[in-house]
Amino acid sequence: MPVLLEILKNLLIKLPPVKSFAKKRHVTGVNQSDKGVEIIYNLYNKYSDFKNKDVIELGPGHTYGVACMIKQAGAKSVSIIDIEKYISRQVLIDNPFLNYIIYEGNEMPIPDRNYDLVLSYTVYEHLRNPEMTIRETHRILRNGGMAVHLIDLGDHIYYGPKGNADKVLNCLRYSKKVWNLMSKNRSIYVNRLRQSEWIDMHKNAGFEIVETKPVINDRIKNLYENGGVQYLSRYKPEDRYVSALLLILKKNN
Repeated sequence: MPVLLEILKNLLIKLPPVKSFAKKRHVTGVNQSDKGVEIIYNLYNKYSDFKNKDVIELGPGHTYGVACMIKQAGAKSVSIIDIEKYISRQVLIDNPFLNYIIYEGNEMPIPDRNYDLVLSYTVYEHLRNPEMTIRETHRILRNGGMAVHLIDLGDHIYYGPKGNADKVLNCLRYSKKVWNLMSKNRSIYVNRLRQSEWIDMHKNAGFEIVETKPVINDRIKNLYENGGVQYLSRYKPEDRYVSALLLILKKNN
């Protein structure tokens, strides 16, 4: 029944009234909370130097406060790119330095070698065309430019205060066809790519992998080693228990 229910939700979201209702209730990222903004900024700042840099953040949704802090830290320019307009006209008037770009999720309307730093926080797992986005981020970076991405590899259906810890990677249980029927039209869709796949795609695009920091889910690891969650057996050992991945990247040429 849960699978059929998720498939029904995925079908209903395409109906204009349902889509409009869901869009009004939809919250992205940390929705501009002070604590959330600080967490994201501190992560970026740990691996990035903003001083006199041209910086772009991918898919921050409603969370424009991180971009404001980056500008305050001395960035030369700050851009935001997203597939929906989440930030109000008044916010943009109050923060005229913000370059707000809306696009369709494919090629970015940005010149080659335009930025020194590309950033994202729990965005890449939602990409429908990840290889294109990775190639585009490489294209818009200057030589020597850096990218910092935190990728959430978990099942977003089961997140929230009632989330089930045993189902963090539950999305990997289903075939591609069934998973797309459950989620393809919805904001909870994740592409289910694993750590090794993200690393390989970035290498293939020309990035140097400066550092990787996987988050190992000990609960899932313990379940697997005791005979549970055996759907994970099809994955490489280095991918099997990773629920999040931090990637630090560099463009050399």
